[in-house]
Amino acid sequence: MATPTEATGALDDGSDTLRRLARREEILEICYWFQGEGFGDSFTADSIKTFLSCSREEIVEALEGLVADGALAGDAGVYRFSPEGRKKAGHLFHEAFADFQVGTHGGCSAGCCDSEDEPGHDHA
Repeated sequence: MATPTEATGALDDGSDTLRRLARREEILEICYWFQGEGFGDSFTADSIKTFLSCSREEIVEALEGLVADGALAGDAGVYRFSPEGRKKAGHLFHEAFADFQVGTHGGCSAGCCDSEDEPGHDHA
């Protein structure tokens, strides 16, 4: 019996697998942000769907994959972080947004620009 890939003549070059893995990481980041903003400690496919451009079914598949990986615990379509999952989500979120959290010249403290020779400051 032919597999679905063989039946359609399509070759799985791994891009679908990579998309699924990337979606899982993106969902972990969204859940971390969601929780950090005070929107709650539990997540549903519908609450996450607002932030993604994929189907609800793809989100459920990713959430269930995260449950299987131990990052989330799920019960009747409601998901929560496991301790390890929250830690992983925090790392992913930090990595994704680290470049946006770098201080700029406008973020200097008062008086920091009084001297161009202030050590540790690059005002270029």
